[in-house]
Amino acid sequence: MKKTLFFLLPIMLFVSSCTDVKTTEAVQNQNGTLTFNLINLPVLDDSLVLAAWILNDAGKVVHKFGKLSPSGNAFSGSFPLTLNAYQQNTNNQFVCISIEHRDSTLNDTTTSNLFLMVSKIRTNSSELNLVPKDPAAIAFGSDFDDQKYLGSDTSSALPPSFKTAKGVYTVFTPTNTAANTNSGIWFLNYLSAGVYGTGLRLPELPAGWVYKGWVKVNGKYLPTGEFKLAAGNDAQNLYIGANPMPGFPGEDFLQNDTLGVAYPIDLASQEVIITVEPNGSNRYNKSKPFPLVLLKGTIPSPVSNTTSYPLENNYVNFPSGTAVYKIDLY
Repeated sequence: MKKTLFFLLPIMLFVSSCTDVKTTEAVQNQNGTLTFNLINLPVLDDSLVLAAWILNDAGKVVHKFGKLSPSGNAFSGSFPLTLNAYQQNTNNQFVCISIEHRDSTLNDTTTSNLFLMVSKIRTNSSELNLVPKDPAAIAFGSDFDDQKYLGSDTSSALPPSFKTAKGVYTVFTPTNTAANTNSGIWFLNYLSAGVYGTGLRLPELPAGWVYKGWVKVNGKYLPTGEFKLAAGNDAQNLYIGANPMPGFPGEDFLQNDTLGVAYPIDLASQEVIITVEPNGSNRYNKSKPFPLVLLKGTIPSPVSNTTSYPLENNYVNFPSGTAVYKIDLY
């Protein structure tokens, strides 16, 4: 009678967990398949494509599956993989989905090192610790913290995860006079005139990744700047006025016509988002948001310049899926 052995590996954005099932039954057929079922995949620039791999903890390619061809935001497909290749040193191997140049030939020994999804392969039902991957680091390392990014505990005593991240924004122009107060947006908690509190609770990202704020005005996304921390000015501030900044991420859109919009800008009724983006990467068009939106909201109309409005957590729409290893037993 023909039997089938399954190995199930859950995969999450950047970070994931998996379980490997062992058997004492003799395996006569060494040929198997690894099947991916992925959802909520980002729509990348035309020059980019997703690719699947198995890597070891030193970043060395153990197995190259090839480029993926998603249908919209989903992918379902199988790749051949022998049992020996799957089981060899599984405690130190990772199933990975990377972002590659579409026209490039995939190298058998190296990847772009820009990973969208990573799953550590573990035997039995071991508890996994997970972290996002630093694109500049070759080795994956062995210390993962899944609760740091996937935990659901909302206690203020614990650092937030992607699941529990939250924030507020205020529409006003602190670097300008009272005129055009709807032309600025800052991710802070407005307490009183000149008194502000932290407006964001976000998990700390590893090197190579940043948060970036955006507002969508008349169909065009305008960047508010990249940042790593909820407190402190962000890395942009190209359009602000002459007055001091409030010390939090945000932007006053008051000058500089490089964005191709007419001033003053009225942000009422416009969309606001915070994305998770590769830092310093030239692999995608940075004039538009990277398609990993963590927080989002719609600015009300009319909008108060002394009220902080909440952002909605969008983690439920982050990429996720499974990788299942199957081999026939005879």
